[in-house]
Formats: sequence, C-alpha cells, structure tokens
Amino acid sequence: ALGSDSQPQIEGQGGTAVSSPVDLESLININSDVYAWIRIPGTKVDYPIAQSSVDDNYYLHKDIYKKYLFAGMIYTQSCNSLDFYDPVTVVYGHNMRKDTMFTTLHYFEDPEFFNSHDTFYIYTRDRMLTYKIISAYKNDNRHIMNTYDFLNPDVLYSFQQNTLEPMSTLRNVRSGIKLDADSKIVVLSTCMSNDKKSRYLVNGVLVSDVPIEQ
Repeated sequence: ALGSDSQPQIEGQGGTAVSSPVDLESLININSDVYAWIRIPGTKVDYPIAQSSVDDNYYLHKDIYKKYLFAGMIYTQSCNSLDFYDPVTVVYGHNMRKDTMFTTLHYFEDPEFFNSHDTFYIYTRDRMLTYKIISAYKNDNRHIMNTYDFLNPDVLYSFQQNTLEPMSTLRNVRSGIKLDADSKIVVLSTCMSNDKKSRYLVNGVLVSDVPIEQ
C-alpha cells in the first residue's frame, strides 16, 4: 500500500497466501516460456507473459503454441529477470486494430480513465504482485533496458524522476508518488497508432507482494 507520504511500501511478503484467479500451470505445460500473467482492470489486458531464452523478440509474432500469429504475445526480454524484482522491467505488447494485446493501454490517455484506474496485477507461479499506476505517456522509441544502466543509482534516479514527471505533451501523472532505490517499476510498452517513432508507456510501481496458495 501507499504510506502516509505516498511512499510506495511493499506489503505482504511472507503474509497470508491468496488464491490465483488464473491457471498458470496449464499454460506453462503448453509452453515453458510462459511464466506470468498480467491483468489490468478496466482494460482488455488479461494475458499470459512469456520470455524466450533463444530470441528476445520471439513472441513478437508467435503465439503460445509457437505458431505464427501477427498479434504475438505479451512478453519480456532476457535482460529482465523472471521475478519482476529488477529496478525496471519492461513488458511489451502490440497495439492492434482490434482491442487485443496492449491496445487498450491507450485508455490511459483519457485523464478521467487514468484517475479512476490506478492498479494492475501480475501473477507468477507463487506470487501475486500489485502495482500502483504512476504515469502513462507518449515516449520516444528508444530501447529502455539498453539505454539506461539501472545499476547506476544516478541513472536510476533520473529515470524514476522522468517517469514521475515525463517531458511529454501526451501524459497523465498521479500526484504525490515518491520512488526510491528499492522501488520496483514495471513499464508496459506498446506502439502509438500513427507514430512509428514513439511508444506509449504505462508505468506501475510494486506496492504489494503476497504468496499464492499452492
């Protein structure tokens, strides 16, 4: 939860286990590259997350059965660990003409929607991770994980400040959020519809981590 000073504080580690609303194990049995599930209330984002150890962009146009599918899957790259405890994790998904994959992230362009929807969830095999959505904005199309050395505290701080106060004409930001060196940010990244040189980013900070009943 957020503390009295809006400082994200991770709750629940080692706390009471909760039941998972998704059957992740059955998907892992289909494809062992699947390792998590993302759900964003108010949008149509409700999908498994995969990561290939062979090709970072394997799931750009592959489905869970490793067959060609233009829409691909929601995925991360090997520069990120599978526990979402890196300082910054980037999750990719296509912006499709129909409201699939990460298309409905663009709902967050609407200030009213942004203000009334502040949470998303990631489920792994053994954890339920809850994120507070701190900002959503149009950004350039640089590869975030290759551009920034997040092991450098100054670089991490600078990135966090840009996440809280993005230099963008298309942005929504939640006020009163503070980040520190221990904050765990997940960046949800998709395309802009008519601008190949830009990305749309929805950013969340981990506020709760509880075990899932086994």
